Amino acid sequence: MRQKLRSLIKRIVLLEKSPEAGEVVLKQRRVFTLPNQPGLVYAGMLIVLLLTSTNYNLNLGFGMTYLLAGLAAVNALFTFRNLAYLRLRAAQGDSIFAGEVAEFPISIHNPQLLNRYAIHVGFLHKQAIEQIVDLAGESSITIKLRTLSQQRGYLPCPRIRLQTGFPLGLLRAWSTWLPASQILVYPAPELNPPPLPFGIDSHGSNTQSSGHEDFAGVRSYQSGDPLKHLSWKHIARVDLDAGGNLVSKQFAGASSGEIYLDFSALSPQLDLEQRISRMTSWVLEAERLQLDYGFRLATFNLAPAQGETHCQACLSALALYDLPVEKTGHSHA
Repeated sequence: MRQKLRSLIKRIVLLEKSPEAGEVVLKQRRVFTLPNQPGLVYAGMLIVLLLTSTNYNLNLGFGMTYLLAGLAAVNALFTFRNLAYLRLRAAQGDSIFAGEVAEFPISIHNPQLLNRYAIHVGFLHKQAIEQIVDLAGESSITIKLRTLSQQRGYLPCPRIRLQTGFPLGLLRAWSTWLPASQILVYPAPELNPPPLPFGIDSHGSNTQSSGHEDFAGVRSYQSGDPLKHLSWKHIARVDLDAGGNLVSKQFAGASSGEIYLDFSALSPQLDLEQRISRMTSWVLEAERLQLDYGFRLATFNLAPAQGETHCQACLSALALYDLPVEKTGHSHA
């Protein structure tokens, strides 16, 4: 109940709406001006001056009180003007991999001749790092607000807060904005994936003879490796009871030609995220080696190809696979 009431107050009083597309103008109703801690101390000082001047009938005290009060009123106008009527627009950020820092480009335009100073821009959550910008009259600036991505799928832009205390720091003018912007987060690639599945067609069958697979060495066993690839000769020399690891043979297929990356061919012993992570690693490795590779993920099927467009299509499919509906697009209540 308390959370619903707080959300209702934010929507009605603070105008914290659902995601807004296009350009947003910080009109009068969107800019709030309130005293901060120094401002409250300043107001307390004015009250003390007024009471003292009244009690002792000090004309000089009255003059000083009215002068300082007038200064506070002028400061309130300048603080509000420093933020009001700025125009905001969110640009599209680049896709990243899970665990990397997402960058949301934000454009701020000052349509008036009035110079703006010391505007703090940052995400509303507490861990956010604010950027301080100055804007000359009739100028624009683009900044990138950064936040850490934690999982694959669409990462919506968090709510943004703009605030300023210019010129005297007695008041804080602020406004919030939730842009309809999101960044696609690809799955994090597996750190030490098995070799690419050379010679596997779209049905998971071997299309190459064993003569095309050359023994390339051995490595530590990884979950999902075929049992037939275990190097028993090397395992016999390992003391498993003492913490030794199983050893798998590593093969190198033909360095050129087509391969097929089929999600359904991966070992069911791996959980969903491990399989997606392995497929991501294979896509990146095939691109690095400039190989033509086919791709199958459930009903999504791509013929063998290579290049940036093909790679992005594969990574996008992996990023959005088997996610709830709210994770596959921007959603904010």
